[in-house]
Amino acid sequence: MLSDNIMTTTLIILLAFFNGILIVVNRVLNAKLGLYLSATGASFWNHSVGFVTLTLLVPFYNDSSNIETTGIPYYLFLGGIVGACYVGISSFILPKIGATKTTVLVVAGQIIVGTIFDILLGNIVSINTTLLGILLVIIGVWIGTIKNDV
Repeated sequence: MLSDNIMTTTLIILLAFFNGILIVVNRVLNAKLGLYLSATGASFWNHSVGFVTLTLLVPFYNDSSNIETTGIPYYLFLGGIVGACYVGISSFILPKIGATKTTVLVVAGQIIVGTIFDILLGNIVSINTTLLGILLVIIGVWIGTIKNDV
């Protein structure tokens, strides 16, 4: 029998993987919707339907009773603006460069910015190894996005 720690870690890894699947499916659906409306229209409907969905789901979560916002720094709520921009940009670029290139570029951006945050927060053990990894990611993204004329 697996220990609770291994099972929890496995569940978290599977959820993170599933979340990656949802991100790509979300991008593709919004890009298709954007072809009918616009990138802004797709972003609007994405967030509107998401709001309704969360409103219906909130009562089923144990931690949903704490929605008090007093004392929370205002800038922490800017994530909503960032999310709207993310969905709008994805809806705009995906039809132009495709799901794979969009995903690779988005993941590369996530890795680079995530690494910067980890460096600033002191969560990186070896900066040299990390920077080498980022360089390899950038090279991989560049190789993956250039057009092959062969």
